[in-house]
Amino acid sequence: MKGIIIAGGLGTRLRPLTLLRPKPLVPIVNAPLLEYQLMYLRSAGITTVCFATNYMADVIQEQLGDGSAYGMELIYATESEPLDTGGAIRNAYDALKPDDCVVFNGDTIHGFDIGAIVNRHRGRGGDVTLTLIEAQRPHAYGVVPISEDDRVLAFLEPTEEQKRRLASDEGGSDFINAGLYVLSRAVLDRFPVGRSNVERDVFPRLIGEGARVLGDVQSEFWIDIGRPSQYLDAVRAVIEGVIPSARELPKTDGSAIHPTAEIHKTAKIGGASSIGPSVKIGEGAVVLGSAVLDGAQIESGATVENSVVCENALIREFAVVSNSALGPGSVVTAYSRVGGMSS
Repeated sequence: MKGIIIAGGLGTRLRPLTLLRPKPLVPIVNAPLLEYQLMYLRSAGITTVCFATNYMADVIQEQLGDGSAYGMELIYATESEPLDTGGAIRNAYDALKPDDCVVFNGDTIHGFDIGAIVNRHRGRGGDVTLTLIEAQRPHAYGVVPISEDDRVLAFLEPTEEQKRRLASDEGGSDFINAGLYVLSRAVLDRFPVGRSNVERDVFPRLIGEGARVLGDVQSEFWIDIGRPSQYLDAVRAVIEGVIPSARELPKTDGSAIHPTAEIHKTAKIGGASSIGPSVKIGEGAVVLGSAVLDGAQIESGATVENSVVCENALIREFAVVSNSALGPGSVVTAYSRVGGMSS
């Protein structure tokens, strides 16, 4: 069994976190996002992994290398042009020795037991197994209906009109695609070369051809890190132990504080905050439920709440930053107020 991680997205919705790095390298507390993906695969005994890369592919390869640091073999399949999810999977599969594969999107973290999912896939004779989670309405995800014996029946991507109708729905839930698949070698050989989408093109065709496309419903924590607010949810989940950390995680009073951070003894850090390397936090400053990245400075009396503060940002004295995402090198002037991050 091999692993494929789709890691080619631009991360537009996650800006400003992706202004200086590709989305798969966004730091989640103490490690880049892709290290979490490697941890998930390694825990299932999968040690050969191919990254399907595109945007800033060289940066990803430079940071993760050949995998020896993780006790793994890492291979890179870089697209010359965007191939979408189906094309990315086929391109990565062609870079590996033929085998069954676990495939997932490189922008999620979760508490799934991949080894157990693989075992169920094999035990049920699946050609494809898709992990599904239950989403309460309203939501904007595509819906994946399944039969009583867990066969996937279709992929129903809502129109804008249907999304508005769901938004007015007072109850109910749906199964949605969690972006983690177990794919047999025979099915991977049938993936088309070139651009394709797994949900709109590949999986519906396989279902129509009678392939055993199965759903595996998960109840563990899962989040798609698409926006800064979801990024903060992921950070809190790691700090609070809802999901395991990719690296050793020292905590102080329920927050993760890097040992090189300089924090005044009167400053207050709480709400499962993440304080990165070389951060400076001044006298009487307050940081709650936030992620403060490398080299940022928060001066005396300033307050940061439910916010992302990117590298080398400067928040001057007695400023208030709430529900915000500050880009690298941003400056918030003294006594000012900033707020309004979208969910």
